[in-house]
Amino acid sequence: MRKIYIYENNEALNLEPIALTRPVCDLRCGAYTFFERIKKLFPDADIELIVRDEIKQLTEEIYPNHVVNPDTVEDGLWIMANVFWSDADIKRISQEEYQFYYSEKVLAAAYLSKDVGNNWLKLRGPVQGNMVACFPVAEIKSKVVKYLWNTIALIGEALENDKKDFQPKKINRNDIHLVNKNNIFVKSPDQISPGVVIDATDGPVIIEKDVQINSHSLLRGPLYIAGGSVVQPQTFVRNSIIGPVSKIGGEVSATIIQGYSNKSHFGFLGSAYIGQWVNFGAGATNSNLKNNYTPVNISINEQVVETGELFIGLFAGDYSTFAIGTTLNTGTNIGPGCNVVTSGFPPKRLKPFTWYLNGRQKRADERMFLETAEAMQSRRGKTLSEAEKYVLTNILRKQ
Repeated sequence: MRKIYIYENNEALNLEPIALTRPVCDLRCGAYTFFERIKKLFPDADIELIVRDEIKQLTEEIYPNHVVNPDTVEDGLWIMANVFWSDADIKRISQEEYQFYYSEKVLAAAYLSKDVGNNWLKLRGPVQGNMVACFPVAEIKSKVVKYLWNTIALIGEALENDKKDFQPKKINRNDIHLVNKNNIFVKSPDQISPGVVIDATDGPVIIEKDVQINSHSLLRGPLYIAGGSVVQPQTFVRNSIIGPVSKIGGEVSATIIQGYSNKSHFGFLGSAYIGQWVNFGAGATNSNLKNNYTPVNISINEQVVETGELFIGLFAGDYSTFAIGTTLNTGTNIGPGCNVVTSGFPPKRLKPFTWYLNGRQKRADERMFLETAEAMQSRRGKTLSEAEKYVLTNILRKQ
């Protein structure tokens, strides 16, 4: 059986705040997470995962059928977690010839011998840094997701690729309006309320099972909505990925929601990547374009990054909450566990577990945070695991 090692490299935290609380392979890109996409490409492979030590236990919990941070490795194909692979490049890296594959000067994959792989592990492996190439080097074109805005830019391309895994379902109803029907994939059409418009002119619309679409909403592709989610009445959502068991309302554009988050009310959310268990109060709105139409800079992993992009909105980590009427500036990065209550703009960067109350900042109280997190999960029939508690409290205590 082919061995595949999915690894994070030493720049994984450039995908903060989402990557602070999960392995990079768990991030969403199109209809799948990075892990799900690789698993689909190599369905019969024996996959092991190599991640940061601090999230090892949590990764084992998320992927219980896979070895995490093995002590030794065999001959096998090493694949960096955060790459959107083309079919052509998958064929290239599947040749099982000792080779290094680079994209944009980043080691994206390698077929390594047992000896070379184990030596890399002894040197702390890819989590610590790239290795010196000791086999032939090839360039590939598959896209490395270096920052969260790269995943947003890939929404259309990813869903166009993913739609082949879904089958259109004939919908015989005259109380909803479908545009470009052959590009619409709905698993539970009976849960669409009258007056809904689904427009797949600009890209596919994929709606999983048990998604409630309420009346007078406009859904415009490219769009993916995972199971158990709810689209509130009079919602406009386009060019977005909505993870499972989420609630959305108002206007949502060019946004990825990891899952289990609520943006149920009016207000705008755009050019954003939102974690799990995030809650937006009524009227919460973010900007995604500067008034002078210049590219957005954003603070990521303790550095200011020049994105080169005009549209950069909000990145919000797991368990962050935003009070009613919150306004958030262009290029804002809110760490996990934050609570934002303010009548004006909060800072464009809040460290994890910051309570920002009308201009004053303080660290979250650990007991109160855990109680709130437990309450959030219990509302969805879940409980906060010990592995997740370890990751969250480890981050909190470092602030």
